[in-house]
Amino acid sequence: MSLRQLVWTLVSSELDEKLDEHKLHGTFLRSFQRLSSSGRGTVAPPDELIVKHLQGLGRQRGHDRHVLRFQSLRSRLHHSAARPVLALLFHLRGGDRGVVEDVSRPTLKEVRGGWHLASLANQKEISEAKIVRDLLFALQGVSSDCFDSSCEVDPAVLLTRPAWLLCHRILGLAKLHLRLSTDAKEAMGHGLLHQALCEALRKQLQGYYEVLAQLMSCEGLSLRSLWARLLAPMTRLHFLSQLCEGSRGVFGGALSSMVFASGFSGDIVAQDLAKEILRSVVKPLWSMIRAWMTEGELQDPYGEFFVIADASVPLEDLWNRAYSLELEMVPSFISLELARKILLTGKSVNFIRLCCRRTWSPEPLGTSELLPEEEIGASFDLASRVERLSSKTNEHLVKLLMNHFSLGEHALALRRFLLLGQGDFVQSLMDALQEELDIDANKIHKHQLMGILEMALRQSNAQFCSVDVLGRLGIKLRSPERGERGWDVFLLDYSIDSPLHVVFTPNIMQKYDRAFSFLWKLRRVSHALAASWNQHMALQRHLCRDQRDSLDRLSLLETRQTLHRCTLLRHEMHHFVQNVQSYVLEVLDTSWAKLQQGWQKSSDLDEVISQHERYLAAVEEGAFLAKGSEAILSGVSALLSLVLEFCTLQEQACASCFEVAAVEEEESVEAVFQAVRGRPFARSLAECRASLDHLASTFQMKLQLFLRALEDRSIQATASVSYWWDIVEHLFRLEM
Repeated sequence: MSLRQLVWTLVSSELDEKLDEHKLHGTFLRSFQRLSSSGRGTVAPPDELIVKHLQGLGRQRGHDRHVLRFQSLRSRLHHSAARPVLALLFHLRGGDRGVVEDVSRPTLKEVRGGWHLASLANQKEISEAKIVRDLLFALQGVSSDCFDSSCEVDPAVLLTRPAWLLCHRILGLAKLHLRLSTDAKEAMGHGLLHQALCEALRKQLQGYYEVLAQLMSCEGLSLRSLWARLLAPMTRLHFLSQLCEGSRGVFGGALSSMVFASGFSGDIVAQDLAKEILRSVVKPLWSMIRAWMTEGELQDPYGEFFVIADASVPLEDLWNRAYSLELEMVPSFISLELARKILLTGKSVNFIRLCCRRTWSPEPLGTSELLPEEEIGASFDLASRVERLSSKTNEHLVKLLMNHFSLGEHALALRRFLLLGQGDFVQSLMDALQEELDIDANKIHKHQLMGILEMALRQSNAQFCSVDVLGRLGIKLRSPERGERGWDVFLLDYSIDSPLHVVFTPNIMQKYDRAFSFLWKLRRVSHALAASWNQHMALQRHLCRDQRDSLDRLSLLETRQTLHRCTLLRHEMHHFVQNVQSYVLEVLDTSWAKLQQGWQKSSDLDEVISQHERYLAAVEEGAFLAKGSEAILSGVSALLSLVLEFCTLQEQACASCFEVAAVEEEESVEAVFQAVRGRPFARSLAECRASLDHLASTFQMKLQLFLRALEDRSIQATASVSYWWDIVEHLFRLEM
């Protein structure tokens, strides 16, 4: 291998691989020029300099092993090539002390501190002080003679390897500063939290500039001292750089979570920095929370807040659909429960002002920072402030609904009228509507029924209800199906307006309608059984009061046999209806008591709504309207229909008996005989008994199927096992 190739190989292996070819070639030429001129000048041979250098290292380490090894290696080299090669190796070695040759003068000299800094452009030496000064300029982003604007060493500057390594490290800090400066300026349009982060970065850079100002004022600062004093700023800027990289593409509350997570480190400096930056980043978030909880306003122009609004939702659905949580935007240091309370408080403020049309000025939430002064992982005082303000706002809303808007009074009115809790009113209404509802459903009219409703109210204790309650009560008729009568389409209506609509939603009112239909049919069946019993008693008294001859006694015996069949079947049906009705009323009373207790303990509107929904769910369970109870409801409806069929059949039988009695009073026995033989009512008693026997067997069969369905339901049920077994035990009395 030639000397030229050897120099090129050594230069290439020692320098940075990333150095471009132009700089590499320049370094090779300068090194080869030094080797070419190494034979001129009165200087010590390089092998002697190397021996002295190794002897110095041996004295420091307590042995001379390196000197002996060097002498052994030198003896193997050819004498003519040994000197330039050794000079090159010694020149490229680095270390505490070194020598170089000036290009203009081929002599070697020692340089103070071991650094030789030269410029080939003007063939003058560059002092270490100038390099330090230029480095301080580069650390501020200012170009200089030795370093360009991109924080790279000027190609015309020649440095020894140790000097180059330190400059490279220091310039790495300068590059960090350039990136952070650029990131800190790109804040507009990225969101309030991102702008706050950039402002925090600029504040941290101010501290960095203060350190540089202090270094600029120092005299006799060496390159090593500069590097030592920059270690602390280097650590801080490295952390800030990592923070900037982690914040790219992160938005809103997730950005504060990222800053918060960066503080969980064993490095105390990183913890303090993260805490200080987080204080700045959460200030916009704190302002959003304060404006939302006190004014009900979303001051969120960039969509960074974890509460979002849907502007397309109408005012009627403000509470249920207008506002929601964006879970991705909830900071990690705010629990979901706390975020829900923040959401609930702002919703309450808006509901009070927009739906209740009342003014509400809660106490200020406070202006201090979110973070505590102890440590970044400690609990925030935000929770206590939110809890205090949330409690006051929600408590005010609940009291407003209960006291000013009479929520409890309207719930009681729904129980009295739609759930048929006002017994005297229900009885009076059924008596008055009997004829109107017996006709075909297509022939009844709402305006005619309204007059009957008002009469029933005046005839019962319902007249003592408030004017507001009575004014809300009305009638509505659902769309009739073929063959339905007025009983099947009749519904009581109760008008609900804002703000009570948030509790009594349209869906809730539909559940009230379903419950009313079932309870109305149950009360109708009970009312029909009572009417049939009254009719039976009237006929019985009429038969006992009159005296009959032999033919009359025969008719009387046949009539009494028919009435006896009716009495047995009516008692059986009445027993069933009374058991079902008493159980349903027990469920209604128990559920109502639980609703009152729950509302007394409710601390916010969501709990008020939830308590009412649980109350209505219990009513549906008791009325066999809940999901999974379809077979039970079908069985009950079939049995109630049989009861109504029985009442119609008994009415026909009693009408026939009264007709026979009327004929006997007016005509002779022969006329009676001819009338009985020739008129349809004479054959109706026998037909009635046959129909009663068939109806009784059908009722027993349906009843057994119903009880079996109850048993199956109680076995399949999980949480409500005891509930369904109570029904079974209640209704098994039918067989006693």
